[in-house]
Amino acid sequence: MDDAPVRQRYRRLPPSQYEQVKAHIKDLLDRGVVRPSSSPYSSPIVVVFKKNGEIRLCVDYRLLNAKTRKDAYPLPRIEESLDALTGAQWFSTLDLASGYNQVPVAEKDKAKTAFCTPFGLFEFNRMPFGLCNAPSTFQRLMERIFGDQSFQSLLLYLDDIVVFSSSFEQHLERLDLVLTRLKEHNLKLKLEKCHFFQPEVQYLGHVIAASGVATDPSKISAVAEWARPTTCTELQSFLGFASYYRRFVRGFAKYAAPLHRLVGELGGTKKKRRNGASGAMCHLWSEECENAFQTLKRLLVSAPVLAYADFAKPFVLEIDASQAGLGAVLSQEQEGKRRPVAFASRGLRPSERNMSNYSSRKLEFLALKWAVTQKFREYLLGNKFVVFTDNNPLSYLQTAKLGAVEQRWASELAVFNFEIKYRPGPSNRNADALSRQLHPQSPSGLLPGLKVPQEVQDQTDVGQLGNAVAATCRAIAAFPSRPKADLISLQAADPVIGPFSQYWERGRLPTKQEMGNASKGVRKLVQQWPRIKLKEGVLYRQVQTPGDGQVLFQLLLPQCLQTEVLRSLHDDHGHQGSGRTTSLVRERCFWPFMARDIEKYCQECDRCVLAKAVKPKVRTFRGGLVASKPLEVIAIDFSVLDKSSDGRENVLVVTDVFSKFSQAYPTVDQRASTVARVLTEKWFYIYGVPKRIHSDQGKSFEGDLLKRLCHLYGIDKSRTTPYHPEGNGQCERFNRTLHDLLRTLPPDKKRKWQQYLPQVLYAYNTTEHQSTGFSPYELMFGQKPQLPVDFLLGASQSEPVSRSAQEWVEEHQQRLSSVYVHVKEQLQQAAERRNKHFQPTVTSLLPPGTLVYRKSHPLGRHKIQDAWDPVVYVVVHSMDKEGRVYKIRPRDRSGPERNLNRAELRVIPSGIVAPAPEEHPLSDPGLVVESPRQSTSDTPDDDSEADGVVLALVPNPPQDQPPSVSVPEPVSETRSIDSSNLNPVSIFQNRQRKVGLIIGRMF
Repeated sequence: MDDAPVRQRYRRLPPSQYEQVKAHIKDLLDRGVVRPSSSPYSSPIVVVFKKNGEIRLCVDYRLLNAKTRKDAYPLPRIEESLDALTGAQWFSTLDLASGYNQVPVAEKDKAKTAFCTPFGLFEFNRMPFGLCNAPSTFQRLMERIFGDQSFQSLLLYLDDIVVFSSSFEQHLERLDLVLTRLKEHNLKLKLEKCHFFQPEVQYLGHVIAASGVATDPSKISAVAEWARPTTCTELQSFLGFASYYRRFVRGFAKYAAPLHRLVGELGGTKKKRRNGASGAMCHLWSEECENAFQTLKRLLVSAPVLAYADFAKPFVLEIDASQAGLGAVLSQEQEGKRRPVAFASRGLRPSERNMSNYSSRKLEFLALKWAVTQKFREYLLGNKFVVFTDNNPLSYLQTAKLGAVEQRWASELAVFNFEIKYRPGPSNRNADALSRQLHPQSPSGLLPGLKVPQEVQDQTDVGQLGNAVAATCRAIAAFPSRPKADLISLQAADPVIGPFSQYWERGRLPTKQEMGNASKGVRKLVQQWPRIKLKEGVLYRQVQTPGDGQVLFQLLLPQCLQTEVLRSLHDDHGHQGSGRTTSLVRERCFWPFMARDIEKYCQECDRCVLAKAVKPKVRTFRGGLVASKPLEVIAIDFSVLDKSSDGRENVLVVTDVFSKFSQAYPTVDQRASTVARVLTEKWFYIYGVPKRIHSDQGKSFEGDLLKRLCHLYGIDKSRTTPYHPEGNGQCERFNRTLHDLLRTLPPDKKRKWQQYLPQVLYAYNTTEHQSTGFSPYELMFGQKPQLPVDFLLGASQSEPVSRSAQEWVEEHQQRLSSVYVHVKEQLQQAAERRNKHFQPTVTSLLPPGTLVYRKSHPLGRHKIQDAWDPVVYVVVHSMDKEGRVYKIRPRDRSGPERNLNRAELRVIPSGIVAPAPEEHPLSDPGLVVESPRQSTSDTPDDDSEADGVVLALVPNPPQDQPPSVSVPEPVSETRSIDSSNLNPVSIFQNRQRKVGLIIGRMF
């Protein structure tokens, strides 16, 4: 290599960074990381800001690396590493603290590391980041320390160590060995990045667990979560991407044929497309197209298309950037073919879409930095690879004049060994398609009227905001504000509102003859004549809320919009009961007999019927927990759900006693430290510190840590009596509601409940609570929530603007004061009603031929699984006179008859399953069925669950008694255990002592 020293001038620093850089260099000098230098070498520094605002100095060693002879020390092969994990049950991952900086630099080589600053020339005593041979040097060091244990008890990949074992005791011994050797060689760990005794960890792009090895979902999510195309262009882009790998998919033409036919029907193969081709996509997209689309995605992310990475061979990275996003494909030449190893894509942040900030070359450079340093770092670090781009200027990166941001990116890329090659766009279509796909999982931009500082936009990855924000934004986008002219036309064309509007326009009530000829709906509207108001040509019904006397304008909703509104306020709002749904609708709309229609809609909702239990499992706590205003008393409790896709199953529930405002926070465990952290970060710092916290006697809530936390903040702590969870009825009742809401998620989304939790909580908090008459959201924040459906209804009922902020505050406080008085009265009345008595539940006999569902009993935890098996059963007959046990059989006769208790059965509402012609409900001569009068209540109970059909039994002359039912006594089995050699206390204390000794060595 060329021995001429590399000498560059330092780059000018902004005056605002002088003091920070100077202090940082002084810190490095004090810690002995660097020293003053008189070297002939000189490389410039680049200032990089961390997320916490601190700076990190990086050195641009690009010219020095170009003259350096590359160290070919190999990194571990991924196949060998994964094979070594066979039979492992426990895993611990260890991460060294600034691992490179813990390695000393040879005295003869320190001069080559010299870097120049405005404050002088310095050189490193310890190995810096940015040198091309740093990864190989560090890997060699780790092999010297742990080489005899590599692949037997641990895996090494640079500064990441994975310790594995088949038993807990063996894991303790291996951890003891690893920590001892690290201490002997004076290497330190970063405790925050270490994870001990884990059943599942991520390693080299894979998820390893006792059950086996799986591909890390994040490496294939760009393809697996590809959104369904909505335009011909998007469909062609997907087909182009899939065709790039068609040689690996046997029968590709057969799978892709429906999609190619659809492109032809849309005119996508012609130079000039037909008008409206994009809009026709949703009408022409058939089930066959959907199956083809999903099949191709599944094939593209599985073998033989997707390959295991071979670290002995070079990698190929294909990148692309567009105004829609970034895309990258990591591949390798294997068996003479280039096969993909991983895919990646993301949308652009708002600032990145601004062409004045990001030119096409800078966007492509961003894609390179993102793909190399964030998505595929574990594959590429220490390995030579080639980068293909369709941006020709980027191929001259080594000699390009870079701006401040690009210099930082270049410093991050300096540790990687790669070559950039130009390839025209048509040859780069796989990465191009990924960069142009839509990203529905993240908002594509900011909502109108919302201004976010530029620095916040730059530091925020929109793709990481989560599905809660995405779900809200999708809902808002689905309901654009409906023009008033549309509402006027729909009301005029409605069979009920149209005739009524004619009477209204002429300014007088209809005559008796006109009323006789009118429908029931029109007559119902005429009864509301004094309340009807005309605003901007649209008819509303004006009412006052009973609590605070606030005026509401309910839109007279045309029949054609009723299903859409019910779908939004019931299906998309957590599948809440008919009472809560009615409350949501009444705040916005009115139509004749709406309570009856809403109750029927909720009763015939298939998700509600399958998911919800008929009777409440938890009784509401009768008195004792009282508050006079929001945020005065909160109740806390843990709920355990089915394990989610990210491995979490614990949820800490926090409920404000007065407003009923509730939040639920997924946690990794139920430790007291977790409770204290969640309460502090998620509640105290956002909503404020309460006067009192109420909980049960769980050890997470009764330890010294929570007592010290309450003492520190001056909070009173109360608890329930032993074995009486009803004493924390606020949380117990909300837990049941939360389970019901999550249970209504479709089966394919239930393992991702943590992603939908914010949306479910929003649905609960924005719905009127039966005990207060207000929504928890309104009592907590002092104003009504704006729901997505309000855009559909064109509702912009904003309050009049006060003359000054002070006047607004006074009016607001006056209104809230009257609301709080009303709520306290409502809560007191509700408590008195609960305290009177609890009526026993009475169920009627089920006649033969009744269609029922059977209660579902899945194995394991199943709090959010469907409560009822969807198989339809037919009642054969009752097994006793009281109707406690019934003989049932499958409706399609596909299984044997069963004898089940009445509590295990649910009558199917008539609107869900049509009766079979061969069924005869009155086939038993001993039973006569009468239909009771239909309830006409306009305010159904919030928590009631009707079976849809109520049956009353009228006795006939005595006949033979049905066969009696005998229940065998349970058989208890007693086993004797020799406990002479068992001492659980000493075993636990011995294990605890070992863990404490091992963990203590990291400090």
